[in-house]
Amino acid sequence: MAEIIYPNVGEILNLFYEIRSSGKIFTASFYKTDGTMRTMNCRCRVTKHLKGGKLKYNASKKGLLPVYDLQKEEYRTVNLNTIQTILFQNKLYIF
Repeated sequence: MAEIIYPNVGEILNLFYEIRSSGKIFTASFYKTDGTMRTMNCRCRVTKHLKGGKLKYNASKKGLLPVYDLQKEEYRTVNLNTIQTILFQNKLYIF
């Protein structure tokens, strides 16, 4: 059973820093732009399937987290403002 955490702002910043820098697998539940809920297993720092392109915008300035969707095997961006839960290293973070 995962430990449940209701993070404060400092813990949220540390969590996203660790997710981005570690490249470990995590599960995120969030609302998509069409309003539906999505749960995705993903990783940051995946470069295996890149085709030479770069994002034409700064994702962090727009509040987005670029990830690799492990189920669909494609790159996605997650809006950090719509995240509901993150399961990372056997800890469930509820926002």
